[in-house]
Amino acid sequence: MSRYDYCRILVTEIAIADTQSLLGRLFEGTFQQRTLTVGDIEVEVRRNPDGRDDGVPSNDFVQWPVQIEIEPNTPHGEAAMVETVSRALEALWNAKAQAVAACDFEDELPWSGGIQRLRPSETE
Repeated sequence: MSRYDYCRILVTEIAIADTQSLLGRLFEGTFQQRTLTVGDIEVEVRRNPDGRDDGVPSNDFVQWPVQIEIEPNTPHGEAAMVETVSRALEALWNAKAQAVAACDFEDELPWSGGIQRLRPSETE
């Protein structure tokens, strides 16, 4: 397995439908049910099974209500994972959502996948 074979982004402050709409516009595609194909990569947006959506803000991103799973569907897709995940994160942040990536290549993503946006004083 490659370190680029999977990435999970946890999101709050934006609904699932709005997340799909945002990513559909960003990648110029249409979701088929919960999945959008972006070249050699599949992007799935769904409810986080470990998430909570009780309206109480939390920095515990593992419990955020929206989950995006990004996976290459061919070996060529692995080469585009960093760019694809980075674009998705930046679009979410620009939409005022909070988003944190959990993957083996977080160190190659902006803000270390978003964790530095939550805890900037710990990384300075």
